[in-house]
Amino acid sequence: MPRRLLLLGLALAALAGCTSVGVPVGQRVPAADAAMEPVPFDSAAVNFLVVGDWGRNGFFNQADVARGMGRVGERVRSRFTISTGDNFYLAGVDGADDPKWRRSFEDVYTAPVLQSTWYSVLGNHDWMGDVPAQIAYSDQSDRWHMPAQYYAETLAVGDSAEALFVFLDTTPLASPPEYQQRFSDSGDWDVEGQLAWLEETLSGSDAAWKVVVGHHPIYVGSIRYTDNERLVELLVPLLERHGVQMYFAGHDHNLQHHRPEGSVVDYFVSGAGSLTREVIETPNTLFALRTPGFMAVSMTPTSADVQAYDEDGVLMYQAQVPRRRGDRVPLPFGLDGAPGR
Repeated sequence: MPRRLLLLGLALAALAGCTSVGVPVGQRVPAADAAMEPVPFDSAAVNFLVVGDWGRNGFFNQADVARGMGRVGERVRSRFTISTGDNFYLAGVDGADDPKWRRSFEDVYTAPVLQSTWYSVLGNHDWMGDVPAQIAYSDQSDRWHMPAQYYAETLAVGDSAEALFVFLDTTPLASPPEYQQRFSDSGDWDVEGQLAWLEETLSGSDAAWKVVVGHHPIYVGSIRYTDNERLVELLVPLLERHGVQMYFAGHDHNLQHHRPEGSVVDYFVSGAGSLTREVIETPNTLFALRTPGFMAVSMTPTSADVQAYDEDGVLMYQAQVPRRRGDRVPLPFGLDGAPGR
C-alpha cells in the first residue's frame, strides 16, 4: 500500500471515530510520517529495551541493531536491557571465558546506555552449549545478569507501584520430552520444578505489573513456527490466572505483537537482533514485521507503551498496554495495537 494511502486511511478512520487501527503486517512506515511519531517516554518511568536472537559476532545486522539500540536507548533514557535468548550462535558458549563473550557481546553493545544491566534468558541455541557458563558470567560482568536458569526480579515503578519481572527457561517447557537429547546435558531439564516455581512466584506477588520473559513465543506469526501448543497448555492458564499483562519472547527472528480474542495478556516477539525471518498474519496478529530491530518499553504505574524499532532506530509500530484491561487509551490515529478488539 502506498504510504500516502495508508496515512489517509488512518486519518479517515480516526475521523470516523475508529479508535483502533493497526499497522498492516509487513508494512514499514517511516517515523517522519506524523502517524508514526513516537509517543514520548517519561524519563521518570521504567524505560527499557528488549532484544533477542543476536549473538553472531556482530554480523547479519547485529552491529547495526546495536547502534540503533544505543541511539534509541539514549533518547528514551533506558535503564536496562532484556535479552530474550539465543544469545550465542550456533551452539551457545563453551565456558565463561569463551571468545564469543567478547566478539558477540562486549565488543558489539558498546553504547554508554547499553552498559546497564542485561536481564537475560536462555534460548534453544544457548542450550546447545554450556548452560552454567552463562550463569557464571554474571560474576565476571558488571552488566550480564543471569543468576539462574530461571529467576525473578521486582522493580519499583514510580512511588506507588512495583513490577514483577519473571525470566523463564522455556526450552524444557516448549520442547517435547524426546527433544532433550538434542541439547546439552549441562543444564537442569526440570519442567515440573520450573512450573511449580512459576506458580508460586506469580501467586505470591501483589505487584501492579507482572511481566514474563521467555525465549519461545506462545503465539506467533511465522513461516517457520506455529503457536506453541505446549506453552499454550502449560503457561497461558498461569499467565491469565495471575494477572500477567505482558509476555516477551524471541526465537522467531522478527518483531511481532499478538493478542488472542478475550485474552488479558499481550504477547510480544522481539527476536530480530541479527538474522531475520519472514512473517505471516494470524487471527491473533496485531503487528508483524520482518526487519532487524528491537523494542523499547516505558512502564508507568498505570500503563506501558511498547515501541518496535528497526536497526536504524526508525519507529515501526507502537502499542499501549493498560495495567488493567479496560483502561486502554488510544494512541494518535488509533495506533494502539488493538484493531477491532
